[in-house]
Amino acid sequence: MEALLSRTPVFLTLVGILVMATLGLLIVAPEVALLPVVLTAVLWWVCRQPLRTLTFALFAVAVTVDLVPEVPYDGEWKSPLYFLGRLLFIKPSWSFPLLDIAILGLLGLMVYRRANRSTIDPPSFPLTKPVIIALLVLPATILWLQVWGVFINGGDPRVARSQWHQMMALPFMVMLFNAAVRGPEDFRTLGRIIIVGCFTKAVLGAWFVVGIARPRGYYFEYATTHSDTVLYVTGLACVIWSWAEKPIRKHFWRMVLVAAIILMGMHYNDRRLAYVSLNLGLVACAIISPWTGVKRQATRVALILLPLFPLYLSVGWQNPTGIFGPVGIFKSLVEGENLAKGQMDYRDMENINVVHTWERNPILGTGWGHPFDEVLKLPDISHAFADYLYFPHNSVLSMLAFGGVLGFSGLWMWISVGVFLTVRAYHRAHEPEYRAGGLVALSVLVAYINQCFGDMGNISWLATLLAAMALTCANQLAVYTGAWPTTQPPRQEVSAPGNPGSPVGNLV
Repeated sequence: MEALLSRTPVFLTLVGILVMATLGLLIVAPEVALLPVVLTAVLWWVCRQPLRTLTFALFAVAVTVDLVPEVPYDGEWKSPLYFLGRLLFIKPSWSFPLLDIAILGLLGLMVYRRANRSTIDPPSFPLTKPVIIALLVLPATILWLQVWGVFINGGDPRVARSQWHQMMALPFMVMLFNAAVRGPEDFRTLGRIIIVGCFTKAVLGAWFVVGIARPRGYYFEYATTHSDTVLYVTGLACVIWSWAEKPIRKHFWRMVLVAAIILMGMHYNDRRLAYVSLNLGLVACAIISPWTGVKRQATRVALILLPLFPLYLSVGWQNPTGIFGPVGIFKSLVEGENLAKGQMDYRDMENINVVHTWERNPILGTGWGHPFDEVLKLPDISHAFADYLYFPHNSVLSMLAFGGVLGFSGLWMWISVGVFLTVRAYHRAHEPEYRAGGLVALSVLVAYINQCFGDMGNISWLATLLAAMALTCANQLAVYTGAWPTTQPPRQEVSAPGNPGSPVGNLV
């Protein structure tokens, strides 16, 4: 931008356009006459900021504001963050969501600066070859399913775009995040951003339940949104693994405080999937981690309590309340919510329908733009969700039905690559902060997988943002630790692995 403005003819032309636009608005609409000047000043300021500052600000806003497409607070309340959430995530009739525009705009700014050899941003970490391949295969698979489903098999193009939009955005998010994140030294900043987002959602959710819904006798299925499950699990992972990898008193009490607030948010949000994702993330990370003192103590406690578990489970199965509440969550996952009423659960019926759709073409699927088969007639919920037959709650089965085995493999490859790189990098990292960062990334990917299996995770903006950041951190940790060789060395200003002078802080 500075190089552009330094050219006198270009600069004078832009000033002339700005003056003419201002004078024109002064005559036509005086109340907004200063808008061109204000927008120009904002654009000039933005173009002078480091890409890291702009990207982290966008990420912080995205994980904190209301996720309006998922109807926060069951549509009964608009929080102070509702307007920003609508501005960021909702697509106007004539355009893309502001989040799309911001991501593409920042990528354009990055390309412009690199083309002009600007020194505002330092060189970024290289992307490993597995990540590059996965990020190329993902959009290629999406485009193939668009051609197969819409142009060949006559699917609905309007619905098709909504089926793949967030997945198509993921490679662009990873490219932007990789250019902005400075490596493991930024793990601490990212952890703080995520925990601030968790605190904000937890407090607002608790206020909605206690201060608004209950006094009015209103029944609610959730407080904030379903996708906040992934955010809460990520926040808990930040403090749990920071303490587990470096078990000092400061980290322990910080973990207790942060976990108390986040668990409050999970409680009022009332999503069973949150507890499943948290526990599976803990199990996955415990499996790959070495036998540290914390792991040994936790294993001893688990072995001591193991003989009591069958008794706890049998009592809680009959009376799943109070301290037996976790058994109630497990029971509802096994039996479904309507089995006691003699009815098949809606999700079970939907899954049977989606599997039947997949069986019709198990290799190629139906492509985008097609509904799943209704071999079992579902209750009509079109009054609340008009396109419900195109968006099964189980995103994993939906990708198999719409993409077949080949399409699912292409859509899912990046997750396999992320888990692979995370595990390799974790075992080659020496500093506790790096190792904790690897475990957090693995926890996010596990939570994303669960969100896809238990809900519409592949069309969730929040889940996609967090998964893209996790893949970015896994890639940079793999490069930094040498877990995956690259032809391009990491940035020179980042200390070498094992260097005690490395400027890396804790996750939070």
